[in-house]
Amino acid sequence: MSETFTARKSLPQKMSSRRHQYVADCDIVVIMIQNVEILSFMHYSPLRKEGKMRRFLTIFLFLLLMVPATGVASEIKFGLLPRLPEKELLEMFTPLAQYLEKETGMKVTLVIPKDFDTYTKQAIAGDFDIGFTNPNIYIDIKKGVPQVEPLAVVTGKLKGVFIVAEDSPIKSIKELKGKKVSFVDTGSAAGYVAQMLELQKVGIKKEDITITFAGKPPKVAEAVRDGKADAGGMPEGVFKKLPFVDMMRVIGKTIDLPNWPVHTTKKTDKNVSTKVKDALLKLKPLSAQADKALKKADLEGFVSTTDKDFDPMREAAKAAGVF
Repeated sequence: MSETFTARKSLPQKMSSRRHQYVADCDIVVIMIQNVEILSFMHYSPLRKEGKMRRFLTIFLFLLLMVPATGVASEIKFGLLPRLPEKELLEMFTPLAQYLEKETGMKVTLVIPKDFDTYTKQAIAGDFDIGFTNPNIYIDIKKGVPQVEPLAVVTGKLKGVFIVAEDSPIKSIKELKGKKVSFVDTGSAAGYVAQMLELQKVGIKKEDITITFAGKPPKVAEAVRDGKADAGGMPEGVFKKLPFVDMMRVIGKTIDLPNWPVHTTKKTDKNVSTKVKDALLKLKPLSAQADKALKKADLEGFVSTTDKDFDPMREAAKAAGVF
């Protein structure tokens, strides 16, 4: 909050004797933002010009206070990995943004980059203050900006699945050699990286299949449903909520991975990260508060985490040859 106050006091005797015909007193104007003095100055008011000077001072102070003080955060830009269409993500995460506004006292603006790669670049550049992404994108950002840290992580684990059309003759992932397989994106933890690791385990290399990328998990399923791909790899959570899930069949699952973290970026203010972390950790799994803020986003709650918790993701990415 901004504060402006005026302290009035008599001029020193020496100055008063020289200018007594013009000056009645002196105003010391102090402008403070969040209890920090950012500007103070003395305003001498000649009696014959007092009205004009006061009008000038009023306009000056109004314009000055319209400019945010350097280093004082008033808005939190919250980046979301674009795993779903923008409209859908906005509907899902607006309740969480509103909760964070209430808890932090700052405006929260949701930022949705156009694709996974853009999200990574913007996080590294610090184009938003905090981000919510999959664990594979997080470790990639951390590699580019070592000071990035996870603030909290979604409860539970992340898992991917291999899917085929219900009437497909393919029964297991061992039969995918020579087939066309659709994935989400090279940055998708449970929609590419984890699946590549499982394929390696059964002796199938990247060059043994024809890979296509759909960009978003639902698009992977649509490609399989419409016969544009023989099989697909996508997050299990998204798969279970497909409106046409009964037209699909799971032929394999991946290992469990660390879940999605909310993380800092290159330019995150310490005050912002502390407030956001405290607010997220109040959202205990299955609590009424978490239900209100997270139900639309299909999340149960957040728990404390550290960067070390994402080592299994690093190991999976290295084994799959994507880290």
